[in-house]
Amino acid sequence: MNTQSLSSVTLETIENCRHAAELSVQTYRVGSRRLIDLVNDSLVKNVDSRTGLIAPKLTDKLAQVRAGLSDIIVKGVTGVSARTEQVIEFSSDSATKGVTQVAEFAAGIENRVAANGIETVVRLSMPGAEVARTLSAKVAEGAGKLSRVAAGKPVKAPRAVKSVRKSAVSAKKAVVRKAVATKTAVARKATVAKRRVAAATRG
Repeated sequence: MNTQSLSSVTLETIENCRHAAELSVQTYRVGSRRLIDLVNDSLVKNVDSRTGLIAPKLTDKLAQVRAGLSDIIVKGVTGVSARTEQVIEFSSDSATKGVTQVAEFAAGIENRVAANGIETVVRLSMPGAEVARTLSAKVAEGAGKLSRVAAGKPVKAPRAVKSVRKSAVSAKKAVVRKAVATKTAVARKATVAKRRVAAATRG
């Protein structure tokens, strides 16, 4: 167990949270548009069809006003969604960068006492990190189900789980690739540092 293993679990948790947040935004966007369409369809079917027989011009005018308001609402929902997605991306990237930098710093420490202290912190933090990763995966799974419900798609347990697992696997592979690249770079830096120390000692 080392800093790299803790950082890998943390990066997976960040990716799960990012995925859940993006699904939540998608749910908001799709659900809002679907609700607007349902309301408009209901008004056309239950109201306009009746008032059109009595006051066709007034009905047409109200329909135009309603269409304009719907466009404004849809644009507002789209704008909020776009800004939220930007915040999610920025926050996730910043968190990932921070975790990677901490792992690199910890791996480059030569002082044995400090290294042992970090190892102890990692060992104590690992159980909580693993619980956080599990919970974040569940949250992402729930967000996926809500997203499908908002889109009007039937939620079937086998397919939902399969879809979430595919997303989780893809996310995990991406995180593992990043972790491996980071670990390789850190190992190279540590080797170079050790060689310099050894050379200085011999000198």
